[in-house]
This record gives sequence, C-alpha cells and structure tokens, in this order.
Amino acid sequence: MKKLKRFLLTCLLGASAFAGPSEEIDALLEQDWSKNSLRGNPTASDEAFARRLHLDVIGRIPTREELLSFLTDPAPDKRSRLIDRLLATEGFDQHQFHFFADLLRVQSRANGGQGDMTSKPYLEHVKRRIRENMPYDAFARELLTAQGKVWDHPAIGYYMRDLGMPLENLSNTMRVFLGTRVECAQCHNHPFDKWTQMQFYQMAAFTYPLETNFTGVAEKGALTDLKRAAEKKPELAVGVRHLGRVFENLGDFVRYSKVQALPSRVLKLPHDYQYSDAKPHDAIQPATMLGKPAAGDLKAFAAWMTSPENPRFTKVIANRLWKRVFGLGLIEPVDELFDTTVAMNPALMTRLEKLMVELHYDVKAFLRVLYHTGAYQNEATRQELVAGEPCHFTGPLLRRLTAEQIYDSFVTLIHATPDLPRRKGIDAEMAQKLVYRGKLSDALDLMTPQEIFDGSMKASEAYESVSARAKPLREAYTAAQKAKDKPLIEKLNVEIRSVEFVARTGIHDHVVVPAVARLYTKKAGQPAPPSIPVVKPSLEELKKAGQNRAYIAVPGYDIDQAIPRDEKAAEEARDVVFREEARRFGLSDLDTYLKARRAQARDWPRAADLDSPAPRGHYLREFGQSDRDLIENSNADASMPQALVLMNGELFESILRPHTQLRQNLDDAHGMEAQVTAAYLTILSRFPTPAEKAAWSNSCLTSIEDLVFALINTQQFLFVR
Repeated sequence: MKKLKRFLLTCLLGASAFAGPSEEIDALLEQDWSKNSLRGNPTASDEAFARRLHLDVIGRIPTREELLSFLTDPAPDKRSRLIDRLLATEGFDQHQFHFFADLLRVQSRANGGQGDMTSKPYLEHVKRRIRENMPYDAFARELLTAQGKVWDHPAIGYYMRDLGMPLENLSNTMRVFLGTRVECAQCHNHPFDKWTQMQFYQMAAFTYPLETNFTGVAEKGALTDLKRAAEKKPELAVGVRHLGRVFENLGDFVRYSKVQALPSRVLKLPHDYQYSDAKPHDAIQPATMLGKPAAGDLKAFAAWMTSPENPRFTKVIANRLWKRVFGLGLIEPVDELFDTTVAMNPALMTRLEKLMVELHYDVKAFLRVLYHTGAYQNEATRQELVAGEPCHFTGPLLRRLTAEQIYDSFVTLIHATPDLPRRKGIDAEMAQKLVYRGKLSDALDLMTPQEIFDGSMKASEAYESVSARAKPLREAYTAAQKAKDKPLIEKLNVEIRSVEFVARTGIHDHVVVPAVARLYTKKAGQPAPPSIPVVKPSLEELKKAGQNRAYIAVPGYDIDQAIPRDEKAAEEARDVVFREEARRFGLSDLDTYLKARRAQARDWPRAADLDSPAPRGHYLREFGQSDRDLIENSNADASMPQALVLMNGELFESILRPHTQLRQNLDDAHGMEAQVTAAYLTILSRFPTPAEKAAWSNSCLTSIEDLVFALINTQQFLFVR
C-alpha cells in the first residue's frame, strides 16, 4: 500500500515532489515496474542487508561483532546510520581504490617496470584523492592536465601508464571518461560508428604534445648536436666512442619520471591516410568530436571532457556507479555508447545524471543516495537475465563477489579487526628514492648542455679504460647463459657490475657531483661542501639492480621525517587494537596473542595494501583480479583453480589457526550447537535455520572444521545476495 501511494503521488506531482533523491529514484523504478506488471522484491532481512552493505561499501563481510551490533540495534533508522558509518570508514576508501584501479589500470610496476619511479607515487596519489573524496570531475581534470616531475605531480602517472603510446592513451581516455570506443578510428573510419579517422587525430592532437619518454639528459636537443659535431673530429674519436652509454647512464638517474608538453611535437596524419579531407603527413589541429566544439590547449580539452554539458561524461560515471551498486548498468556495455543508445530506464538515467551534477560529482554522496533506495535494500534478483531483454531492477542482481571481496572476506575471517591502523601514503623506502631522484633531476637541470657534454666526454674515458676488461666478461656471461650455468652467471654478473661501477664513477665525478654542488649553492646561498668520497659497494650490494651513491645533503631534499614516525605510530596503534581484542576475548597470554596478531597483520593485509595487481599465483589472481593491463579486465567466472584453492589451498588452514577471528569465535562458543551458530554468523553473516541445524545434527560429521569447510565452499559465501 505504501508503494502504491508513492506511485500515485508520483503520477500526480512528479518525482521532484519527494524531498529525497533516493525516494525519487524509487518512484521512477516503481513507474517502470507498474508499466511492466512487476513488483519490487521483498525487503531484504537485516542479516542479508548488513552482509551486502559491508561487501558493497567496504569490500568485505562483517565480523561477527559488527553483525550482532547491527542486528541488536533497536533504532528504526539503523540501516541509514550503517550506510553513513561505513561510507565514512577507511574500508570504503580501500574498496573504492579497486574500482578506480580497474578503470585506470593502476599498477605498482607499470610498463614492465620501466615506470617504477612513477607507478607507486601515482598509485598512492589515486588513493589519496579517494580519501579526500575529491570530486570526480576535478579528479579527471587533474589527470588530464598533469605535467611535471613525479615527485611534484604524481598524477602524471595517468599519461606514463601509456608510456610512448599517445594515440592509445587517447583511446583509453575516451573509453574511461566518455564510454566511447574510438580505437578503430585510429587506422580508418570507424566501421560501426560515426567517427572518422580525421576526428580521431583531431582529438589526439590535444594530448599528443605530451612527451613521456624523457630519459634525463636525452631531452636536451643541444646535447645531440654537440655529440654529432664531436663525431666529425678524429682527435675526439676515443671520447665520443662511449658517449652514448654515458648519456644512457645519466638518464638512469631520472628515467621516465617527467611528462611535459613540447611545442615541437605536432601530430601528423599517417603515411597511409586515404581520405579526401587531407593528405598523408598533414599536421592536425586539435578539435573535439562530440558535444560543443572546443579547441585550444590541454586545459581546454580537460574542461570540455569534464563539463556537465558534455553529452557523455556525466552519463558514463553515473551509469558505472549504478552498475557497481545494482550489478548491471542502465546502459550496457558501460563503455560502448552510440548516439542511438537508449538506457533501460531513460527517465532514471536522466535523473541520475542530474543528481551527479547536483552533487557536484561527489561520488561518495552519489553512492549514498543509491544505497538508501528501497530498491537496493530489497532482496536480490535471482532470475537469470535474458540477452537483449531490459532489466527492471526490482532489487540488486545476485552476483559473485569480486576477487578483492573474496580475499578481503578471508582476511576478515582471520582478523578480529580487519581494518587495522596503518600509515597512508608512500612508505619510507619509496620516499627516499623520490627524494634522491628529485635531487639529481633538479641538479642536472641547472647544468647547460655544454657543461653536461664536457663532463660526459671525461666520463667516457673511464669506459674506454675498462672496456678491454669488460668485453671478455660479457662474452663469458653470454656463454654461461647458453650453458644455463647459474653459479657462473651470478659470479660474472657481480664482476661485470664491479667493472661498470668503476666506469660510472666518472659520470658521477664529472657531471653529477658538480650539478649537485650547484644545486646546494642555489638552495643554501653559499659554496657547497666537499663531495662525499666514493665507497665501493659490497658484494651483496653489487648483486642488486643498482646502487645509489651518497651526495652532499641539500636543503629541501630530505625525506619527510613524519613518514617513519607515522609508520612507527601505526605499529603502536595496531598493538593497542590487539590488546583490546585480547581483553574482549578474555585471553590471559597477551604476549602470545600479540605475536600471532602481528604476524597476521604482516601476512594478511587488505587487498588494497598489496601490489596492484597481485603477483601471478596469488589468491587474488586465482579469483579473477584484473591484470590492470586492460580497462576493467577482472573476471568473475568460476574456474577449476578457484575450486582447488578453496578446497585444497592454505586458506582453509589459515582461517582456523589460533587467534584468528573465526577460531576465537568457535573457541568462545560452548557446545556444538553454539559452535554451529558461531560458524554461520562469522562466515555467512546469518543465523542457521532450524533445517540447517537439523541437517548438521543428523550428519555423520562431528568436527566443526568440516562445517567451516562446507560453508566457505558454498555459493552463499561467494555471492553478494
């Protein structure tokens, strides 16, 4: 009756008569249900709602304590308060990261490791913007206009993600932010859409001037001119012989750490351009391909892209977030829009777009509205959708947990407190690398091309002096590789690194040291102190990929001491949490518990605190985590490796070890019936039914571990229901 009254009011007054946007959305859905002779699903039980909301908002199941706290809350608005509480937690930020990491292909080691100096700062930058709840349109503009050095502007990771591939980056940008597939138009007019190859190149002309392949000194064109001039002088033949290697080694200090627009980079049509509106190799001026025309620089491009008047920007993010909450987009696929595309519920799609603009692209506020709808709080729709048939969203769709939700739910079975205190941002080791590289980069920028060239010529002599010794070592190394002689390979590798260290010393002495001294004078306003003597690395240090040389300290180029302090404070805060857990569980052996919990915190972090993506073979990858090479490339299909992991892997043993949340809950339960209830509450977030209790009592199984094994292998555990 209540829904009928709301529907009648909507027909008379329109959806805008309702004070809350959640009610407006429900009213629009109910109009659609009425037209199609449907009803909304029954309201989900508190147990089902609590589990679903925890999974959708913070990416994991609730702990037994969290669940019981909600179930026993007598307040009539407890669902609303739970939504608001979970949205305000760090768990939301961590789960939200996976959404953007899949969309933006965020990797800890992008481009085969070439972008290491950029990847991790960019990853942490995305996390920081999520924590700050930066409006989505501002976040997109920041990425699209990012330029500079990574230690100052980590958002350049967006362009570094497609290192040296500006046309592919444009295709990805259009797909991510406008839900439009234009990659076919890179080579020819789009065969299935209206886009022409000319339009593709006009769009790409906005971002093409951005250079991502900077390798330190190689960007200075004058250096190349000086090298070419020297190569024509016979008396400089020896010095010039190794100059290329010197330049390459100088580039190693700051390789792939900067994005900058170069006026000299002008996009031209390909050699095989075959249409009548231009000729091959013609220079292309930037122009937009849909919506209001726009031209100009990168800022104009970003402003056009993220404008509320852009016909697709708002629609795409609203549709993506609807799919995240309800399991299916109002428009599918979410990233293949055409001019003829019609949403399953056009009026609802229009309202969602308007809502996003009204909320000033506040993603968290937008999600809050969706979670507060009656439709979301209904039971899940279990009917399989028929291809080509519209979905009417009588409730959220039943769907399998994502890889991250599965893994983090197992983490929850291990941790009594799954979201432990931790330092946010790059760690001390990465911070030190950024400070080191930043100092060298800024120092080299103070040197003129002639000064770098003169110093490089002197450094080249060091390579000449050791080349005779290095040649036979490299030949022996190649032979050892063919023979697969690992001990000899390792021995020769160390010897070669030792030789190269001697050669590289010339680069430091004649180029970098003078550059750092100049930087010191600029920052401190006084002559630089003597350089720090070279210390030959130890055998173990030589085995590593590279060695950082110590330079004089320069004001302003020191690691922020707050980083190690915060890391230490996080450790102490975790111990406080562990002690409170021990008190709550009534444990007397505090030392043993602390030791176990510290190990669990180290070995079982949340998915967002692992590498992005996790290494191959990790549980996350087995459950279908995206490799983050392609946009939204995760997989929720069942597979035999997943079944084997759940049935035979170490996960089962790990959740039942001493002092895990699950084991503690089972140990605190007295009697088999109480243990069965504890297992259901902890794993499935609900009480067992009388039939389930009877089935267990009548079974031949007597070990509670057998029940745990059965429950974690059920669809009820693996699905958002």
